[in-house]
Amino acid sequence: MSDNYDESGSDRNKEIDDEKAWREYRVRHEDEKRKTIRLDRKDYIALFVASLQTIFLPLIILMIVLVGFALILQMFA
Repeated sequence: MSDNYDESGSDRNKEIDDEKAWREYRVRHEDEKRKTIRLDRKDYIALFVASLQTIFLPLIILMIVLVGFALILQMFA
């Protein structure tokens, strides 16, 4: 019986050690995330182009659909 108790005690110690290791990993990981990243001019240009694509692409598709719809209606009128 005492052997089982010792094993569970060592298991508990191992769990505590694992938790400490995870805590240290989390702290180290959070410190790495806090580092600031400097953006170059090309990064700002890439962000600007990506924002234009995100904003204007749906509008361009909508215009193409509307022009196509107008051409179809014009053919039948």
